[in-house]
Amino acid sequence: MGVAAILVLTGCARQDDVTFARQVVTDMTRGRYAVRKLIDWPNFVAFEKSVGSEYNALPNAEEKQNYERSFIDSFKKGFREQKGSMKAFTGWRLFSRKDPDLRIVAADLAGGKIIFFVAVKSERGKRKIVELKLMQVLDAEKFKAYEEEMKK
Repeated sequence: MGVAAILVLTGCARQDDVTFARQVVTDMTRGRYAVRKLIDWPNFVAFEKSVGSEYNALPNAEEKQNYERSFIDSFKKGFREQKGSMKAFTGWRLFSRKDPDLRIVAADLAGGKIIFFVAVKSERGKRKIVELKLMQVLDAEKFKAYEEEMKK
């Protein structure tokens, strides 16, 4: 079974996109609340769920702040319950740069059967997470060809 996740990012600077994406994911798995500043909450989609629409429906800043904290705590808890480890993510690389404002970073899981994508979107010199997405890789050869096409 293979899975890929996309994280779309906009915000921060100076780190390359691969390092930035890896650090943001690491901070989320550790439940570091400061990472909230690197998430585009109004537009955020996590694993096919529109977090942004839930967030936008909240009536005030206090509830939005509580939602952010709860999401990050839940992300950490879920990662730990699944016995997740950042060491399982290997081969971090730039997957696509077709759009100059959107960089997609990838990492392998389960020997390449699972691919974790992080899309880094730059807007006015800043990067923030916009999406996390899982995708199953059923045909390694087709995926490899797709990856080569995305690098062009």
